[in-house]
Amino acid sequence: MRKNQAYLILFMAMLAVGWAAIFIRWCEGLHPLLISFYRMSWAALIILPFSLSRPKKTFSGIKLRDLLIMLIVGLVLALHFASWITSLFYTSVASSTVIVTTQPIYVLILTIIFTSEKVNKFSIFAILLALAGAVVVGWGDMQFTRDHIIGDLLAFVGAICAAIYIFIGRIVRQRVENTAYVQIVYGSSAIFLLFMVLIFADFQIVFPVRFHIYMFLLGLVPTAFGHTLYNWALKRIRAYIVGTSILGEPLGASFYAWLIFREVPPFTTYIGAILIFFGVAALFYSERKNIS
Repeated sequence: MRKNQAYLILFMAMLAVGWAAIFIRWCEGLHPLLISFYRMSWAALIILPFSLSRPKKTFSGIKLRDLLIMLIVGLVLALHFASWITSLFYTSVASSTVIVTTQPIYVLILTIIFTSEKVNKFSIFAILLALAGAVVVGWGDMQFTRDHIIGDLLAFVGAICAAIYIFIGRIVRQRVENTAYVQIVYGSSAIFLLFMVLIFADFQIVFPVRFHIYMFLLGLVPTAFGHTLYNWALKRIRAYIVGTSILGEPLGASFYAWLIFREVPPFTTYIGAILIFFGVAALFYSERKNIS
């Protein structure tokens, strides 16, 4: 496919995933594990008609090894959402965002250790530049109270899980069709989150209709659309490139927060946005030959 199309798809994914923080904020008052469960349940249900429309083509040829790996990825994704969304209730959005967006570093480390993909020095510089932008965006709001430290640790767990999710996805997507991959991963993630809800929270079905609408949108826009585009890209684009492009998520969230809540971002957000933009653009340019 054309490189410009791949970049456009990543950009669309960034715009979609940026809505996650907005929908989660509108769900304030619900347990974070419950929000995570409904998010993945809706995502799996939304993908289901596409899976069932061509079941033989979608699921044929999946080996038991890949199925087991996808179930593990589902567990990792469940842990990512559970830890990251919970962190937002302990620490500031800025602190959580800065920490969870360090995942490209871990994806890069996993790529260097476990694959034969060579990473050039300019790409490493571009990733570090984008990461510096993410730090600048959130640094002004970082705090270090006991609750904030707990939240920061949860965000760190979320970052590690996100890195594993992206890295393994790159490998499995070479062999498994995207619809089958996201159906199994999202579905298993929802099941794992259900167990977490039953153990650590109270399972609820009855609550105000607006919460059902927000969680449906959370499953639709950033997950069934945004994350599915990222997973589609993993077959054609190296994992650390996809991971770095996700750094655009907090910028999208900041823009939507300004648009909806009239929250004016601090001056540092604009500086960080410039660094992220040039970092991601430089990475795309450096890796243009590695997009298939």
